[in-house]
Amino acid sequence: MQERKRREKVNERFIVLRSLVPFVTKMDKASILGDTIEYVKQLTKRIQDLESSTVRGPAMSKEKRTLLTGKEGPSSSSSGSSSSAPVATDVQVSIIESDALLELRCPDRRGLLVTIMQALQEQLRLEVTSVQASSDHGVLLAEMRAKVREVHGRRSSISQVKRAIHLIISSG
Repeated sequence: MQERKRREKVNERFIVLRSLVPFVTKMDKASILGDTIEYVKQLTKRIQDLESSTVRGPAMSKEKRTLLTGKEGPSSSSSGSSSSAPVATDVQVSIIESDALLELRCPDRRGLLVTIMQALQEQLRLEVTSVQASSDHGVLLAEMRAKVREVHGRRSSISQVKRAIHLIISSG
């Protein structure tokens, strides 16, 4: 009886773990653990990247804080022009097996997200399965999940996806 309760508890925790990891390739325990390890490594690298970029200077971290919150600090002027500071473009792409996670922050313009999604579909063979996006003060924040399709034995790489998105953003 105790062993059955222990197994049920372990299985419940695997279900919770599976729900926390954005991309689980298979539903067996070994795959869930492997995907979780890969995801934690990606998060650790991303944290290090963000920490190293905030160490560069207080002006940059203030600008990033403004981008993240959409609010300017008390020392900023409130002239009503919220797009006076240039918006830094940030594109993050993760691909595990056939699942992709794309996160982007960039200057917003009409039709940009649709153009990016079309390029992902048509040029890179990524089938977008979910999108969460918002635009505030001229800044587009988007998170897209997609399936990476294999064509003639080849799949799009992270660098190809990043390059295509940067080209679309800069072509505006």
